[in-house]
Amino acid sequence: MAERVRTEDLYKANGSGAGKSAGQLVKEVTEDLSSLVRQEIELAKQELGTAVSEKLKGVAILVVIGVIGFFILIFLLLTIRDAFTELWAPWISDLATIGVMALVSAGGFLVARKKLATPITAEITKRSVKEDVEMMKSFGKR
Repeated sequence: MAERVRTEDLYKANGSGAGKSAGQLVKEVTEDLSSLVRQEIELAKQELGTAVSEKLKGVAILVVIGVIGFFILIFLLLTIRDAFTELWAPWISDLATIGVMALVSAGGFLVARKKLATPITAEITKRSVKEDVEMMKSFGKR
């Protein structure tokens, strides 16, 4: 088992030259904090990059589905119009088909708005920064 470092050993060299001055210790702490901040920034970049990438993949899928859905909708609307023409005059059938299109469009708009409304967050980074702050506060209390 490694020998535990004692406080006295940090402030005096014990003749071995291994002791560090207060200035050196402050310098090391400053460098460690700087490194910690850089790592937190890198974590945030990675987390947000992943979230944005997932959102872009979702948008690409929606575009492809939208194009396919457009062609399906054309044939569906032609079928609906033909069915309405059996009941009403052609101009009334056209208006009824437009009404069906409006309902489908409104439903699609509501679904898409809900999907795209979810915020992009950096929860892991927030939690990590809070833990680091608490750790630094605990060091200050010693």
